[in-house]
Amino acid sequence: MMEINNLCKSFGTLEVLKNINLTIEKGDVIAVIGPSGSGKTTLLRCMNFLEKSDKGTMTFDGTLYDLNSITKKNIFAIRKKTGFVFQNYNLFRNKTVLQNVTEGLKVAYKMKKTDAEKTGIKLLEKVGMSDKLNSYPHQLSGGQQQRVAIARALSANPEIIYFDEPTSALDPELTGEVLAVMKNLAQEGMTMIVVTHEMNFARNVSTKTVFMENGEIIEMNSSRELFDNPKKQRTKEFINSLTHEN
Repeated sequence: MMEINNLCKSFGTLEVLKNINLTIEKGDVIAVIGPSGSGKTTLLRCMNFLEKSDKGTMTFDGTLYDLNSITKKNIFAIRKKTGFVFQNYNLFRNKTVLQNVTEGLKVAYKMKKTDAEKTGIKLLEKVGMSDKLNSYPHQLSGGQQQRVAIARALSANPEIIYFDEPTSALDPELTGEVLAVMKNLAQEGMTMIVVTHEMNFARNVSTKTVFMENGEIIEMNSSRELFDNPKKQRTKEFINSLTHEN
């Protein structure tokens, strides 16, 4: 479905990503974990072209792209097949819940307003937000805003959704409602790449886990195997530190 090879990214003299190689199969739920500053969010942003990679290739749906010289036309075509859920929701503050979900459908996909609204209502029902169609973001809790953001990401029927620490800005009591929506998506077979600090989600919901540090993938394996039987000493130390924190 997607393959990343030799992805590199620097900011000035700081090398943030070092020869990243990653394969995503249809239906994978890949959790990306690691200490702060390990390059996890930058990886997602490079994969969705929010940051320009210094080098590397992406093969997506059988087509090979050079990440440094990819055209705007190709970026737009790939983005139409992907969704992105940001840490801080990124909702339009002056638009209602329903308008936030339907705006992209009307503008990017030229969908009729009535058809876009039918799609939007169905998706908001899916994430448990159908009773807030006419509310504005400032009237919602953080968990509710993030569920609207997930509905928006789903609106284009994407092949892959990227989640950038989707619960890190939430109070613990609101985290569960967002994770429940994500778990349902995983069970339905949605392909997802999730940068997260939620280790229970990584271990019990994701199919694979990637452990990153200092801009490199230290270890990648099935989630149960990585958590129960890590091969690398640094992975063991990281998992043990989380266990001791809890």
